[in-house]
Amino acid sequence: MKLHRVAPFWPRARSVLAHACALAALTCAVRAAPRQESSAPPSQVTLLRLFDGDTLWGSIVGHDAQTLHVQRLDNGGKVRLPWTKLDPSLADELLEKYGYVDHSGDEVIIEADRLMLTDGSELVGIIVNRGQSELWIKTAQSTQPVPMLRVRGASTRVQVPALDVYTRDELYQQELSKLDANSAQSLWELSIYCERIYDFTHAVEHLQAAAALDPAFKPNEIATAVARNKIKVANQAQLDALREIDYDRVRGYFDRALQKIAAFQAAYPTSGYLQDAAKKKVAVEKARDAKLRERVVEYWHSWIGRLLETKTRDPQLTLEAAMSWVEEGLSKELLDAVAKDVQRAVSAEATPDLISRYWKERAPGRWRKASYGQGTFLLGDAEARKGLAPEEEEANKPQSETDNARKQLEERIARYLQNQEMVRKAKQSGEDDDGIEKFWREYSSFSKSQWLLAYYVEHSGDFQLGKPLFSNCPDCGGTGKREILNAVGKQNQGGNRGGSGPSGPNTQLVDCPMCHAIGVFRRVVYR
Repeated sequence: MKLHRVAPFWPRARSVLAHACALAALTCAVRAAPRQESSAPPSQVTLLRLFDGDTLWGSIVGHDAQTLHVQRLDNGGKVRLPWTKLDPSLADELLEKYGYVDHSGDEVIIEADRLMLTDGSELVGIIVNRGQSELWIKTAQSTQPVPMLRVRGASTRVQVPALDVYTRDELYQQELSKLDANSAQSLWELSIYCERIYDFTHAVEHLQAAAALDPAFKPNEIATAVARNKIKVANQAQLDALREIDYDRVRGYFDRALQKIAAFQAAYPTSGYLQDAAKKKVAVEKARDAKLRERVVEYWHSWIGRLLETKTRDPQLTLEAAMSWVEEGLSKELLDAVAKDVQRAVSAEATPDLISRYWKERAPGRWRKASYGQGTFLLGDAEARKGLAPEEEEANKPQSETDNARKQLEERIARYLQNQEMVRKAKQSGEDDDGIEKFWREYSSFSKSQWLLAYYVEHSGDFQLGKPLFSNCPDCGGTGKREILNAVGKQNQGGNRGGSGPSGPNTQLVDCPMCHAIGVFRRVVYR
């Protein structure tokens, strides 16, 4: 009889036995863990994730600003782990939990109302009253009425520094009402709040009160905070000036912020905050550049429509004059208008050359459309149908009865067009000058502005163009011709109805009066 080998079973059994022994040892270790003052109860045993991916079971028995004190579960020994040895997310969580994250430099942030005004500016504050014709909005400087006619759209809620809306004293008094004067913890928390609202004098006052009330409460932290805030008290004016620079940058007052930075550097040539001022200058210039690029694109698209609408409201504007203006005058008027708005809203230092460069360097935005509409025929047949070549896949599709009938009609139209080619060349666009000008005079001002917009963006070279779009004329279905029935028929030669010759009803093709034989309406896609 052949015996089967059973040796492979032993490693598995040994592995199971080892796991069982380890579990028993872990249970005994938890139960036998020495109870000392710095030890955590067994219920606080936790798994600590380390920076290198390893783990450590133990109890947190203490901590300081540099290390975490852990009693190991495996051998009962104590170890001081530097915070950098822990997994970063765990270290951040524990540092925040134990109060080692300094929030004294974080400004107090609140919710406020933002109003966009008709002149492109914005106003941020708290709406304290809503009248019939105005809104009363509070800022740190004043409470002022804003006429409804100046407000563009509804207000929105935004997060802003509290000092933008309230004065320093108002914020201090609000928080002082929550103080428990008999609690060192409450005094400590109020001192941190005072530092965050740049009220360093009161911060020192409450820190010293907390130390006097309970000398054992955070002695090291309080001593450090007192020293830090005393330095800030001595430099209160400089810190307030730097904060005002940040305020101007956030609100988009870039020129004013740069002027304040220059004034700060001139007034405090030996200040320890000069490096901070230099960093703020870089931040202001970067924010100004980003806002300039954003507003140039916004104002460019806005002003081109406004200029065209204004121009086409003139009932005396002829097509010849409109084309001359679009080709020669529109670009300059557009650049001047955009420059004026950008200089007012962003920076007076924005030159037309800089604005033109930013327009050319703009990031691709959303696609926009402009249509020639019924005026497509004014472009001429070749220009109007440019880009309309049928795709091969469309040509290879199976033809329905409707498609076959349409194809036959198109063939008849092609033969007709061949016969009329000489006449078409003589008339060029198929209309005499008086007919074109009559059409232009009767064209609506909105349609004129759209036509000129489409022409400008397609021919100026200032825009990125997509593939043009076409829609069939609704009157002729895209053929450019209409088939009409002549019910009377042709008279016989010599006008004698009794003679021989063709008579009775017949059909004939005429140019579509809506699209003027072009067959399609052209739309331009641009950005």
